[in-house]
Amino acid sequence: MTHEFLLLSLLFLLPGGVIWLARPDLRALMRRTALASLPFAATERLFYPAYWTPKFLFDLADRIGFGVEDLLFLIGLSAFSSTAYAVVFRRTPVPCAPPATQATPATPTWSRSARPWLRASAVVALVLALAGALLAAGVPILYAAVAAMAAAAAALLVARGDLLVPSLLGALLSAALYLGLCLVFAALVPGVFARTWRPSVLLPGRALLGVPLDEILYGLGAGFAATVFPAWAFDFMYAKAARAAPRAG
Repeated sequence: MTHEFLLLSLLFLLPGGVIWLARPDLRALMRRTALASLPFAATERLFYPAYWTPKFLFDLADRIGFGVEDLLFLIGLSAFSSTAYAVVFRRTPVPCAPPATQATPATPTWSRSARPWLRASAVVALVLALAGALLAAGVPILYAAVAAMAAAAAALLVARGDLLVPSLLGALLSAALYLGLCLVFAALVPGVFARTWRPSVLLPGRALLGVPLDEILYGLGAGFAATVFPAWAFDFMYAKAARAAPRAG
C-alpha cells in the first residue's frame, strides 16, 4: 500500500468517533485536547525519515515538514488517550470548584475561560522544549518525545495528586488500544512495520505481537499525559457519570 500512514491515521480516528457518539459529556474534553495536540504535528520533521519512512499525501512532509496524516493521527490519538479512563471507568469531567455562574450543558464551566488555554499553551511549549533539549543531548526523537510527555505530566501530578490513579490507568488503557489498532493495521498491510519503521535504537528488534515496542511506549506516554494535562489545565476532576435513564416501554 502506498499511503500506509494515512490508513493508520484513519484507523486511529475510529475509537474517538465511537466515543464522540456514545459520550456527549466527553466531547468538550476531546475537542480541547485535540486542539492542544495539533502543534505536535510540526515535530514530524524530527521523526521522518530518522524513525520511519512513510509516504505522505502530496509529499507534504518533504515540502513543509509534516502532512495531513499527522493532523489526523494526533486528533485520533488525543481523542481516545484523553478519554480512555473516563469511558472504561464510567467517569465524567466536573469542575474542581463550584462555578460562579450557571453553565449550559453544551459548554461546561471548566472549559469556557481563557485562562485554561494559557495554562495549556504553557505545558505544550514546555513539552516541546523538553523534547528539543533531550534531542539535542542525543536522545532519539521517539524516546525524547515520550520522556518529555511523561516528565511534564509527572510535574502536574505534584499539584494534582488526585489524578495519579486515573493517569496510570489511562496510560495502560491507551497503550492497549494503541496496540490493538496497530495489530489491525498490520493485518491490513502485512509487513508494514518491517518495511516502513527503522530499527529501534534503544529497543532493537523488540516487538509485541509484531508491533514495535517503541510504538506501544508512545501510546503509554500519550495516555499518561493526556489524562493529566487537560484536567490540570481546565481545572476539572473525574466523577462517576450518571447512567442513562431507561427508556419507557
